[in-house]
Amino acid sequence: MTKKRLKRMRSLISEARHLQEMLDQPAKTTEYVGDTAKDYRTGKPHSITITGYGQQDYPELKERYYQKLRDIQQEIAFLESFLDQITDPQTRDILRLYYVNGLTQEQIAEELGYTRSAIGMKIKKFWDYETGN
Repeated sequence: MTKKRLKRMRSLISEARHLQEMLDQPAKTTEYVGDTAKDYRTGKPHSITITGYGQQDYPELKERYYQKLRDIQQEIAFLESFLDQITDPQTRDILRLYYVNGLTQEQIAEELGYTRSAIGMKIKKFWDYETGN
């Protein structure tokens, strides 16, 4: 596991939520249709563009969204599993608050009753142990 991979968790959760919202909405793919209309002020026809909602590409787009959502959910499940395997509950809690909930070290320290530097040291100690330093 790398810090970079775990740091992505919050954005993955957000992206999964947005994909799910898009999948829950009715099809809104845009098609551009050209048509001719009469300009009643002059009586002469001129070209206009009408923008409408189309269904033609939606099934393919929807399947891509579903696949992306499945991939993201698998990554989130892997990261959650990784966090669940951390044996020290205090460290696990700190890492969840930091990487999943996006709290700052100051906010975590305030919530758990530690100093900011103690939280920073616990995170650093975890990554040092995880990477073998």
